[in-house]
Amino acid sequence: MLERIARLVALFNEGSLDVPDGLIARACVFRLNGVAYEDTMGRPISDPLVRLVGRGPAAYRLLSQAVRYALPDARLRLQRVVAGSDAGGLLTGTAILAGRLRGAGPFTARAAVALVADAAGHLTEVAAVLDEADVMALARAREH
Repeated sequence: MLERIARLVALFNEGSLDVPDGLIARACVFRLNGVAYEDTMGRPISDPLVRLVGRGPAAYRLLSQAVRYALPDARLRLQRVVAGSDAGGLLTGTAILAGRLRGAGPFTARAAVALVADAAGHLTEVAAVLDEADVMALARAREH
């Protein structure tokens, strides 16, 4: 599990939207500061389109593109990742996102991250808690 997560981070840093096979479950929920990505789409989560693009690898790709637009040279590092086991369970750690914001200057943000995996080793939830000022800086950069 940790090797596949490290591979995903390496792919992100290369600017790739690829996802290691079987890492992200199709129903994986992505949360930022407690709010699920699918909840931000303005439509019910029962809507098939929301489920298609608001979860799983598709959501990862959309969110990655949004970050890359705001931070074209984005670099991600994971630190202090603690895992109960390689298959299933909770992994926690710290993510550091750095780069140069579009229309602004250098940017570095730290986030507490929690990754939940099922018994088969597929991520079923990815959550990050990021300072609200950093969230707003990324949102402003996406407007440029």
